[in-house]
Amino acid sequence: MEEKNYKIYDSLYNVIGVAPYEEVHTKGLLHQVHFWLAEKKENQLWFYLQKRADNDIVYKGAYDILTSGHIDPEETHEEAMLHQIKEQLGVSLQKEQLTYIGHIHQQIKKGTYFDNAFVQSYLYVTDHAEKDFAGADNVVKVKFEELVAFVGDLDKKVAVYTTEGKLIEETTHDQWWLRDEEFEKVVEPYIKEHLHNY
Repeated sequence: MEEKNYKIYDSLYNVIGVAPYEEVHTKGLLHQVHFWLAEKKENQLWFYLQKRADNDIVYKGAYDILTSGHIDPEETHEEAMLHQIKEQLGVSLQKEQLTYIGHIHQQIKKGTYFDNAFVQSYLYVTDHAEKDFAGADNVVKVKFEELVAFVGDLDKKVAVYTTEGKLIEETTHDQWWLRDEEFEKVVEPYIKEHLHNY
């Protein structure tokens, strides 16, 4: 099977070509989109996340954002995001349901893995995520205000719940791929400005 190529960028975020996955993640080429999902329910704002597989390349078994992915050569950022949501989560959304909330450049190096991401962050706010992800054993949720406190304090723990609201465990920072810079600089400010009265 032919190896897929993905869009890559220069330091000014101009598209400069395409490269296969292995090259993207060994040379640290700029790429990627991220998806955040929030649910407003009974005066509580929940953030939905995933528990990574135990055999993932990095951060094995860690709690992480719900979906991230690469951008195919023919795709726009929005098309890539919708494609990743459908492929990874089985949920079909329309472009109008996504909100672009900002971007950030972040780098993660673990061994030979180099994630050099020009992250385009998207948010979907709904009131029926529990129904959408019922039975998905790798999808979990946390309370937004508890996640804010957790990200800002290495000594804190945060409770993780099933999609139905049953407590799974109290987690520590070493159980997460936290994406803390993206959360603090992009996601949290947007939520507090636009959904402050949830």
